[in-house]
Amino acid sequence: MVMAREFMFLALFLTCVTTYMSISFPRGWKDTEISVKPAFANLHSAKRSKFKSLMQTGYLPSTQRNVITSVPTSLPTCGRPVTNFVFIKVHKTASGSTFRVLARFGRNHGMTICYPALRRKAIHIQLSYPSGKLTKKDCRPSPGRKYNLIIHHSVMNKQAMARVMEPGTKYIGIFREPLNHFRSIFFWKNRMARRKENPLGEFLNRNHDRKRSYSKHHNFQAYTMGFPKRLMTSKNESQIYETIRTIAGWYSVVLITEYWEESLVLLKRKFCWTLYDILHTTDRLHALHTKKEHVPLTTEQKQNHRKMSNIDYVMYDYLNETFWQHITKEGPEFWDEVTYYKTLNSEVNKHCNSVGGKRVFPAGKWSQEFVIDSTFCKEWKWKEGQWAGACWNEVEKQNKEAQLKKTNGV
Repeated sequence: MVMAREFMFLALFLTCVTTYMSISFPRGWKDTEISVKPAFANLHSAKRSKFKSLMQTGYLPSTQRNVITSVPTSLPTCGRPVTNFVFIKVHKTASGSTFRVLARFGRNHGMTICYPALRRKAIHIQLSYPSGKLTKKDCRPSPGRKYNLIIHHSVMNKQAMARVMEPGTKYIGIFREPLNHFRSIFFWKNRMARRKENPLGEFLNRNHDRKRSYSKHHNFQAYTMGFPKRLMTSKNESQIYETIRTIAGWYSVVLITEYWEESLVLLKRKFCWTLYDILHTTDRLHALHTKKEHVPLTTEQKQNHRKMSNIDYVMYDYLNETFWQHITKEGPEFWDEVTYYKTLNSEVNKHCNSVGGKRVFPAGKWSQEFVIDSTFCKEWKWKEGQWAGACWNEVEKQNKEAQLKKTNGV
């Protein structure tokens, strides 16, 4: 009798599991691996306890909650999508991958890009970098219209950008943990450094006392995001903090490189976009392929870097803290959407890297039905320059249509 009862409970349990799995993913999806790694796993040890406590209150996913659980009949409601924004493209922060996502969105929504007027700027995906100066003459012409898209390398200059852009422009930033950023940018366009045994350590041993307003290795991210050069050497901590707080207020969203996909989902929610809008290729851009990027550094060398880029560290801590505050406000369902998004994006990548033909992705809890085809998969592999050119083609088409209307007296 006892064994029969236990068998009955086991059968009931298996039935529940089968039913649960059948509603976890829409039909037509292949089996995919789902990461159950907690969101705080990559945080510095000093901050892990804080985010563990958040998880226990339901605002970060535990391994048991980190799955897609249902498919409702309708998506969360949202207003009009934001189609007027500036992205401050900071070197070596995953900004190239972000550029491709935003350029695809801009092309698909017929946005008017401020495309660099100078060919040499366009080749290097630059607009107002490194000076920060910007006027309409720096953009290829769009007669009778202001611009509603800037995604090339620029230094944040809110007043100048406001004169070029349509009213109501939103700003997107991106920031990376400063030591990781230093490890990456150090080898950028610096092949000679790769020949040394420990180029990072040698550099930090001899350069930490130099007084500079900013450089590639010195508060580079803060400068690009809009921190004024005249305050770079300030010793007034209150002044530095208040300046950073003011700058952070300019941005609707600041992506954090270490949590890039989570940042994209937050962007999608803030800007009323769809998951289709933030799909991305998993191919890495600008990979350095050098082990020396990850060479261990001494405690003293790390402290030296903190002295060199003190503004970057303060700004990263502030933006990272603000980022997690935004996510906490989104509630626990945010993590359901992140998991759903990662699974969906993985499926799109697998398809484009194998079959590459037409495929319908059915509607799910967090996405509407959409179709991809061979053209989509071909564009999936485009580089930054190709996407920038596609955006400019949209502007040229708009210019021709405007000229035709003018000619016909419309």
